Amino acid sequence: MSKIQKTDHFYLIDGSGYIFRAYYALPPLSRKSDGLPTGAVSGFCSMLFKLLEDSKSNQNLQKPTHFAVIFDSARKTFRNEIYSDYKANRSEAPDDLAPQFEYIRKSVLAFNLPSVDLPNYEADDLIATYVDQIIKKGAKVTIVSSDKDLMQLYQKNVRIFDPMKNKFVTEEDVIKKFGVDASKVIDVQSLAGDSSDNVPGVPGIGIKTAAELINKYGTLEKLLKSAHEIKQNKRRETLLENKDKALISKKLVTLDHKSPIKRHLDEFQLKSIDKEKLYKFLREMEFNRLLSSAISAYGEPDLTSSVPETKNIEKQSPINNKNYYLISNADEIDEWVKEAEELGEVAVDTETNSLDPHQAELVGISLSSKIGKACYIPIGHKSSKCIKKGAVIKKLKKLLEDPSVKKIGQNIKFDFIVLFKHGITLSAMEDTMLMSYVLDAGKNRHNMDTLSELHLGHKTISFKEMVGTGKKEINFSEVEVEKAKDYAAEDADVTFRLYKKFLKNLKSEKLINIYEIFEKPLIKILAFMEIEGVEIDSKFLTSLSKKFEKKNINIRKRYI
Repeated sequence: MSKIQKTDHFYLIDGSGYIFRAYYALPPLSRKSDGLPTGAVSGFCSMLFKLLEDSKSNQNLQKPTHFAVIFDSARKTFRNEIYSDYKANRSEAPDDLAPQFEYIRKSVLAFNLPSVDLPNYEADDLIATYVDQIIKKGAKVTIVSSDKDLMQLYQKNVRIFDPMKNKFVTEEDVIKKFGVDASKVIDVQSLAGDSSDNVPGVPGIGIKTAAELINKYGTLEKLLKSAHEIKQNKRRETLLENKDKALISKKLVTLDHKSPIKRHLDEFQLKSIDKEKLYKFLREMEFNRLLSSAISAYGEPDLTSSVPETKNIEKQSPINNKNYYLISNADEIDEWVKEAEELGEVAVDTETNSLDPHQAELVGISLSSKIGKACYIPIGHKSSKCIKKGAVIKKLKKLLEDPSVKKIGQNIKFDFIVLFKHGITLSAMEDTMLMSYVLDAGKNRHNMDTLSELHLGHKTISFKEMVGTGKKEINFSEVEVEKAKDYAAEDADVTFRLYKKFLKNLKSEKLINIYEIFEKPLIKILAFMEIEGVEIDSKFLTSLSKKFEKKNINIRKRYI
C-alpha cells in the first residue's frame, strides 16, 4: 500500500446526489436493444466524465490524486432506529429509475474508479469518516455534492464543490444558508429541523430564529439548559416542551464520523482509464455521443479488436502522389473546374494558418473529382511563389456555388466558413465526417486519419509531419509548397474515396434518409450560427433559470 502524502488530494463524490440530478436532468431514455431505461445512467456517466476531465485540466490547480464515488446503500439506516419516521415522507424511487442503480455502479467501475457504500449508513456518513481520516494524515479533500448537510464538514483543507451551481461553497455561503459558521450548522439544523428528511426540530423555529439562538447561546445543549431564561413566552415554552425533539434531531442531522468503513484510503488512488473496459461499457449501453467524447479525450480504441469494419477495406486503386498536381498559374485551374462540372462532384479541402475558421487565412485549396487524382492550389505560403488569392477565388467561385455540383468535404463546415469570408457561399455540400457518424456513431472517431485507416487501409500524412511539434513547430503557411501539395491533395483524394464508400453504405444500410434529412441540412445552419451569432433573450433565460432552480429544490426535497 502507498503511504498517504500531505500533497495528496482526495475527491469524494456524493454518488447518490448525482443519480437523482442525472435522472431529472434528461428526458426518459432507453436502450434500443432491450428497452432498458438508461436516462439516469447516461446523465450520471456524462457528469462523471466531465468532472474527471475538469479536475485534471490545467485550469484546476488542485488536481486529484485520489478519487472515490460514495453511495447510499439502502433507504433505512441507523437513524431509523433513533427515529422511525426519519425520511418517512420520501417517495419510492420511480419505476424506471430502480433498474438503473445496478448500471450506475457498473459505470463507476468502467471509469476505473472505486465505488463505496455501507449497509445501515448514508453516503454522507462515509464521506464524514473519510474526511476525518484524510485530514488527520495532512492531505486535502474536495467533496463534490449539492447536499446542504455536508456543509457541516466545511473546514480548512476541505473544499465543497456544488455541481448544481458549478461553484465551490464558501464560508459566506454557509453563513448565508444557516446563519452560522460550519461548526454550528448541526445545532441550527437540530432546532429548525428538515422537512425533506422528516427531521422534526422544534415546531415554530426556522433557520433564522435558530441561528439567532445558537449565535447567542453557542450550542443546542447550552440553549436548552438556559431555555427557562428566554423572555419571549411562546419561544421559551416551545423549547422547553420540545427539548426531546431537538436532541433527537441533533442525533439525526449529525454525521457519523466513525462509520465502520472497510475500504482504505490507499484504494482510492486515481488510476488511468482502461479504454477497453470503458469503451465496451459505453457501447453496451449505446451511449454513442459520450463514447465519441471519451475517445477524443483518451485516444483511439484497439481498432483490430473493437471495430470489425477494419477488415472491410475499400478495394480502390492504391493511394500515392503519382497523380497529385501542383497548380502553378491561375489558368491551370480551368481544366479542374471543367472536369468537376462534367462529373457533377468535387472534393474540396482548404488549408489555412489556423484551426479556428473565423481567424484562419487561406493558405491553399485542394480539389479532387476522380479517385487517385487531385491538385493543390497554393495561395498563402510564405516561402514560395503562390497564385494571387483574388484570381483563385474568381476561378472557383462559380463552381463552388453551383448547386448542380456536389461539394464534398471532411468537416465541410470549416471550409464553408473560411470560403464565406472570401465571398464564396458553398452549396450542395456533402460531409464525410457526418456520413461516418450516421453509419458508425460511437464506434470510432470520425477524423480523416482514423477513417482512412479503417475504410481505405491507408495511413495518411499527418499534420504533425507537415508542421512539426514543440519548439520546432511551424505554421502551415511556412511549409514548402511541394511538401504541402502531397499532404493537401491526399486530403482531397481520401475525402473523395470515403464519400464514394459511405454513400454506398448509407444506401445499403437504409440510413441515407437520416443523413439527408437530419444531419446534412445542419451544416449550413450551424455555419451561419457561428458566423452571425445567436440572439439571446437574457430576461427569458433568467426567469427560466429561476424556474428550474425551484423545480430542482422541490425534487430534492422529495427524493434526496
